[in-house]
Amino acid sequence: MPAAKTATILCIDDEPTALSVRRLLLESAGYQVATAHSGEEGIRIFKSQPIDAVIMDYWLSGMDGIEAARELKRIRPAIPIVVLSALTELPGESIGAADRWFLKGEDPAYLLNAISTLLEARA
Repeated sequence: MPAAKTATILCIDDEPTALSVRRLLLESAGYQVATAHSGEEGIRIFKSQPIDAVIMDYWLSGMDGIEAARELKRIRPAIPIVVLSALTELPGESIGAADRWFLKGEDPAYLLNAISTLLEARA
């Protein structure tokens, strides 16, 4: 398992501003970042590059975040997935699709801590 400083995180979000902010946050913490603007694009990148963790939006146009998370887990079950949502309660079918859930707008330190913890658990 790569050290946190060399881990590659795939960020999937159809909102360019949110994607840019997440990229800056993760890169400032020492991670390499790949980005995708849709679930479908994220799956293509996930299949073609070495990815150590995924951070993705719950609401995506086209393939929704839960559908995409399930497909990513089917491809590589051990890769940690963090889903971000504006919803305080998630639909029942969301259970098990991701390793962690966070509300959008929470302190970014929580997200960085979760990624670090998930990556360490895989090591």
